[in-house]
Amino acid sequence: MIIITCEQLGCAYSIDAEGTLFYSPLMVGGGLETEDWTEVDHLAMLGEEKQIQDTINEVHQQLIAANQALGWYYTDVPIAVS
Repeated sequence: MIIITCEQLGCAYSIDAEGTLFYSPLMVGGGLETEDWTEVDHLAMLGEEKQIQDTINEVHQQLIAANQALGWYYTDVPIAVS
């Protein structure tokens, strides 16, 4: 499992094999509860500031790219690995 932390938003993010984005709040001091993941509600995210939306979308894309590089991300389109 690849995890990206975002101290600015106070959360850590990860995805499953289909690319579903999950978050877990960071604890005081930066710790992470790895058993407490919640799916990101993209519809609710539309009410957030654009900067927050952009940050979460960027993290999501970074997670997809990292998982693709390791072969952990499902896609029906072949991915070139260099």
